[in-house]
Amino acid sequence: MINKKLEAKRLVIFILFAFGISWIPAIILNKTVGFQEWFSTYKMPVFSWAVGFGPALANVITRKLTHEGWHDSMLHFNFKGNLKYYLFAVFAVSGISIFQGIFTTLTIGGGDWSDLGKNFNFSQMLPSILTIFATAPLMAFNTFGEEFGWRGYMNQKMEPLLGTTGTIIVGGIIWGLWHAELTVEGHNFGTDYEGYPYLGIILMCVSCIFTGIFLMWLTKKTNSIYPAAIFHAMNNFGGTITTQLFLSGIPDGFSPTIPQRLLIDVPSYAAALIIFVIMMRDNRNKRLVIHSENV
Repeated sequence: MINKKLEAKRLVIFILFAFGISWIPAIILNKTVGFQEWFSTYKMPVFSWAVGFGPALANVITRKLTHEGWHDSMLHFNFKGNLKYYLFAVFAVSGISIFQGIFTTLTIGGGDWSDLGKNFNFSQMLPSILTIFATAPLMAFNTFGEEFGWRGYMNQKMEPLLGTTGTIIVGGIIWGLWHAELTVEGHNFGTDYEGYPYLGIILMCVSCIFTGIFLMWLTKKTNSIYPAAIFHAMNNFGGTITTQLFLSGIPDGFSPTIPQRLLIDVPSYAAALIIFVIMMRDNRNKRLVIHSENV
């Protein structure tokens, strides 16, 4: 029997530490050395990692403070029977990116295919693409700090309290707001857009809600945080090149507005909704199994 009051207490403690550990040094560094110097140019990776690992440290601290233990830490790889989910984590982002490139050409590019492949140099791009796939597990080191916190702890505490849909929405908003200290400095969207910085923060929350569907599903299916960390890394580093292959009709130096960014991500949102339906079906089937066993 889940003690919801205790779980809610643990969730609040975790969120406070996750924000505090990440935001305090980020605020100090932004004000002292400047965002470009310590984060954007990646000249100070140690500080970047420290901020990124705030949720993971919050997980550890909360477990220690509340004497929770590590029985549900999700730190095992659980490869057996789950290889397909690891493969999904590696390749799904690139597959979705193909549709994003096509969709962007059809909408923002006006369906003008005359430029298709103009920036494509097979001999130059193939090594980059293969390198991204080959190093996906290593790149996941950059996202482990978030996934061990958000999927490895927050989701577990939140789902019994808010349900799967509530966890996706509320958890996604919390995750998006956690990025706000970087978003206001221009991370992800820059600063030269109408509605800065509020629309950027809102868009980050929307993005985290939909991306969180993939990450939550992978974690629930494998009972491991590593597929989510790999997908997260591929989402951060691996989608842009594939999208570029299918772009046409887009002027050089094009900088999308916030509404255009939402439009570009429609294929990703659609794919996330498909995964959401699958996840809800799995939840329903699990409840039916449990009910039949108790009858």
